[in-house]
Amino acid sequence: MTEASFSKFFNNSQTFGLNIKVPTRNLQQIGKTAGDVTGGVLEPLFTYLEENENVFSGDVAFELNKTRAAKFNTEVIMMATDEKTNGPKPMFDSKF
Repeated sequence: MTEASFSKFFNNSQTFGLNIKVPTRNLQQIGKTAGDVTGGVLEPLFTYLEENENVFSGDVAFELNKTRAAKFNTEVIMMATDEKTNGPKPMFDSKF
């Protein structure tokens, strides 16, 4: 094969795979699938950040106080209900 015929052979041929036409429907499905995959992964993260926006905005002290108040109120209600149900706590005299 001479140099002229060698270069003519490669200049006239196309690279394998670039001459395949993909239907537009397939491209649309690929785009939709890629969007659903990334959305499915990132959606819970964005939801978490949105729900806890007060914590991430720097208002941590307010959120902590709100949580402590809710915990205290829950404990008071539970102790009152326990005392109603089971009676007063027994008192043991440890002095002999």
